Amino acid sequence: MPDRRMRALCREGVEAIGLSFSDGQFSALDAYLAEIELWNPTYRLVGAEGDELVIKHILDSLAAVPCLTELIRSKGGGMRAFCDVGSGAGLPGIPLAIAFGDFSFTLVERMGRRAGFLRNAVAVTGLTRRVEVLQADLSEVKKKFDIVTFRAFHPLQDIVGDIGSILADGGTVCAYKSREENVVQELSAIEERSRSGHVHWKSRMVPIAVPFLDAPRMLCLLEKRKAPGDSPVDVSFAM
Repeated sequence: MPDRRMRALCREGVEAIGLSFSDGQFSALDAYLAEIELWNPTYRLVGAEGDELVIKHILDSLAAVPCLTELIRSKGGGMRAFCDVGSGAGLPGIPLAIAFGDFSFTLVERMGRRAGFLRNAVAVTGLTRRVEVLQADLSEVKKKFDIVTFRAFHPLQDIVGDIGSILADGGTVCAYKSREENVVQELSAIEERSRSGHVHWKSRMVPIAVPFLDAPRMLCLLEKRKAPGDSPVDVSFAM
């Protein structure tokens, strides 16, 4: 199990985000942290340990929950299926699956040993009924999802086409990002591609606050639009 300090930091951070976790949810987070600590030296899952592991990875993943909750509500509650692309160590997919107890998740990871880690992590956290691990390249995924997340993955313009192919009608891509100026550049590149295609993207950037982290973090929300007359990329900001 993680040491007492890590567990306390995790609980304090969850409360600071405004989440009300049950004992079972905190136990699942503890089990997940322990699994990362056990296998990180072998698989090099994340470049952090101790407090940094909790803050930069667990709390960073969970900091998006309030925004995602509002997104789901705005869609009338019809969004049920998440996909975490390039899941790696299960971030943000596993923390989000712990937070959203009524939703199904698919963790897509192409590397065999990391997919094996994910299956172990899903088992020890008690998520096997709702979380599937799919070892595949993004281009090989055939299912459709309401919300597609990714973190520390390729630039948006490099994968938006493949992500668009797995996004259900009315679905949203939720990309964890850091610097605003980098996101604007990526969106500009998407706009250039959209001008010659049939799929347009409406975007919104939402700042998120990660407890104990003194660095900017945000979600870039992308909604696929096909209707004639939609602007290719409409960049707006929300707090």
